[in-house]
Amino acid sequence: MSWISPLSALLGVLLGAGATALADRRRWRREAVTRLLELRTELYAEYLVATEDTGRDLLRVLRTTAGEERETAAEVAFAGFNLGGTRQRIHVLAPLDVVRAADEIFRALRRARDYVATADPQDTPGLLAMKGEVGSLRDRFQDAVRRDVRGLLAGSASWSA
Repeated sequence: MSWISPLSALLGVLLGAGATALADRRRWRREAVTRLLELRTELYAEYLVATEDTGRDLLRVLRTTAGEERETAAEVAFAGFNLGGTRQRIHVLAPLDVVRAADEIFRALRRARDYVATADPQDTPGLLAMKGEVGSLRDRFQDAVRRDVRGLLAGSASWSA
């Protein structure tokens, strides 16, 4: 009895199974990276919208709310767009540089909330400085997000910090 035929068949089965397993692993990895890209992109856009809406609402409070009511109105404006909840999701899903950039914007908007609560609405230099700080930090967040998305598209998924 010749062992060559069964051995060749066994080798063919093993090679076929290995190739299939490798292809399945690659497909799973591509699908996982695609899903991560979708989640992060949606989350980043949600955070940017929340920062813009929060800033716009704080500005509205400063310009339209009487001094004695402004502290409460500023708190409501700050909490009104789920900025904190979205930031916590970024902590779970994003790489460390994006997390840090999101935290910087959050802290700047918290300072803006405190500023709005006590500021003179006619303090144009103070308001412009506050808007400039938030805008600069938003730009840094967007740069970090772009680097992350480019990395995911290039196949170098960052799964953690």
